[in-house]
Amino acid sequence: MNVRSSRTAALAIAIISVAGLAACSDSDDAAGGSGSGDVVQITVADLPPSTEEARREQFLDKVAAFEAENPDIDIEPAEGKWEANTFAARLASGELETVFRVPLTEPQALIARGQVADITDEAADLPHFDTVDERALAPVQDESGRLFGIPTDLYAMGLLYNRELFTQAGLDPDDPPATWDDVRAAARQIAERTGVPGFAFPTINNTGGWVFTSMVYSFGGRLQDDDGDEVSSTLTDDPAVEALELLKAMRWDDQSMGTQHLSEALEVVKAFAAGQVGMVIGLPSQYRDYAVQYSGSPEAFGVTALPTGSEPSTLLSGAVMMVSPKASDEQRAAAVKWIDFNYLRSKHDADIAGEGAAAQAADGLPVGIPKVPFYGDEVVAAVLAAESGHVNVPLENFQPFVDRLEGQEFVPEPRVAAQEVYGALDSALQAVLTQQDADPAAELAAADDKARAAIDRAQR
Repeated sequence: MNVRSSRTAALAIAIISVAGLAACSDSDDAAGGSGSGDVVQITVADLPPSTEEARREQFLDKVAAFEAENPDIDIEPAEGKWEANTFAARLASGELETVFRVPLTEPQALIARGQVADITDEAADLPHFDTVDERALAPVQDESGRLFGIPTDLYAMGLLYNRELFTQAGLDPDDPPATWDDVRAAARQIAERTGVPGFAFPTINNTGGWVFTSMVYSFGGRLQDDDGDEVSSTLTDDPAVEALELLKAMRWDDQSMGTQHLSEALEVVKAFAAGQVGMVIGLPSQYRDYAVQYSGSPEAFGVTALPTGSEPSTLLSGAVMMVSPKASDEQRAAAVKWIDFNYLRSKHDADIAGEGAAAQAADGLPVGIPKVPFYGDEVVAAVLAAESGHVNVPLENFQPFVDRLEGQEFVPEPRVAAQEVYGALDSALQAVLTQQDADPAAELAAADDKARAAIDRAQR
C-alpha cells in the first residue's frame, strides 16, 4: 500500500521503525501467565543484555515505574529480540514473550497466520490514538482494518552525504543531489577530486537488499505484486534492472564506488562517519550512530530525501510491538498499556518528551533529529516545543531532507518473505559490484527465482 506524505516540511521525518511478534504457545506461561488473584502477569521483550548495564538499568527502572503506576500488572522483562535466523524457531516453540518486537517486514504474514493478537479495542483507548497517522497503522492492519500491532518507530530512507567532501569536490552542500543522475555525477566528482569513493552500498546480511529496495521504489518499481489473491515477485521488472545497471555503471565505468563491497549497512555508515565515503543511502536517525558511536563530525553530516528516478517515493521502514494470540483479555489490555508507557508516551506527552530530551542532552545523546510524526499536528507541535530547548544537532544540515520529503510517497517494505527477498538481492548486488562482467538483468533473474520460492513457501 502506498502512502503519500501530507505533513508540512517543518515536521519532517525521523522515521518510524516498527517491531514485535507474538508467539503461539500451549500454556499460559508462554503468553505471559495469567497471574494470581487480581494481578495480571505479562512478559515483555527488549530488555538490554547485562553487558549494556546503563541501558538495562534504565529499562528496569521503566518497568518499576510502570508497575508502581499499575499495581495490578506484574511485568517479567526478557532479553528476547527479533533475529531473522531464530525468530521462526522461537515462534514455533512458544518462546516468544507476551509483548514482542518485529521489523515492519513481518506483521502481515503473522496476521495472516493468526500468530498475533487483535488489539483494536485496547489501542482505541490509548491517549490521542484517534489522531495517529493512517500511514503508520496500515502495515499492522488486516483487510478489514483490525489492528494487530503498534508501530513504535517509523523511518523513511534518505541520502546521507558528507558536506565537507562536497565542498572539497566543488559541490554545493546546501543543494544536494535530487535525482539519481545527480548522485552519479556527484559521486564521480567526489572520487576524482578528493580520492574518496563518492558512493557506497551494503551487500550482506540482508541489508543490501533492504537498501536496494528503497532505490527500486524511487525508480517507480516495486519488489512484489500483491494486487491479486497471492503475492508474486517482480525483481526482473525494468525499475529494478535500471537501478542495478546504474550501480554497475558507477562501480565499473565511473570508478566512483571504491573496491570494498562486502559490508553491511552499519559498516557503510561507519565508513561514512570516518569521511571514507561521500554518500550512502540511510536514515536521518542514523545520525546517532554517526555522531555517538562512530564519532563523526556533526558539521560534516548532511541528509536529503531519497533521490528520484521516475517517481518520488521512498521506503517506509521501522519496528512494531505485537502481542501473543494466547494472551487473555486482561493480558492484552496490560500489554497495550505497557506499549504506550514504554514506547509511545514520549511521542504524545509533552512533559515526558521534554524530560526525555533533557536527559538525552545531559548524556550527550542527539536531540532534535527530524521525525516522521506519529500523532496529529497539535500533539506533535506540543512535543516539539517541549524538546526545542534541548536540541543539540545541526538542524540546518537536516533541512534538505525536511524540505524535499513533503512530495514523496512512503512505500512499505515487501509484504511477504521480505527478509528472504533481501537475501536474494544481496547476492545480485555482490555479483554486480565485484564482477565486472556480471549482467544485472541475469543476476536479478536468479534472485527472482529465489524470491519466488520463498514467497510460495510463505503463502502455502
